[in-house]
Amino acid sequence: MRTVYMLTAVIMSIAGIFTLWGSNLIRQRLNTTENTSIEICASASFRFYSGRYDKNNMNLYLILENQRSIDLKLEKLYLFYPNAIETFELNKTLEGNILKSFNIPRVRDGFNSGTIKTNCPDVSADFGYSQVT
Repeated sequence: MRTVYMLTAVIMSIAGIFTLWGSNLIRQRLNTTENTSIEICASASFRFYSGRYDKNNMNLYLILENQRSIDLKLEKLYLFYPNAIETFELNKTLEGNILKSFNIPRVRDGFNSGTIKTNCPDVSADFGYSQVT
């Protein structure tokens, strides 16, 4: 009976060691990924270059300029209306150092401004209605 208790204690100790090792490994990998993302986002920059809103077809055409060599993921477009906010999922890539055009369909007229958000929390671009009409 004593052997069973000793064997159980050894197995539990080994399991505890593997659990500790695994959690430390995951923590180190997450920190490395976070640091890499922070470094990439710190040097990211893009801007609204120009645009056009087609009222008849309800299409918004945007030309964006990525001002750095880092690819950005354009996540969402927010259009601000006097009494509402409309959100459009973009899920597009803006490659580094290029101008690229995007078409957003089914856009209602009457918005005041827009904001394009990226995968980097502090990297976004704004534009006004007058810049696309």
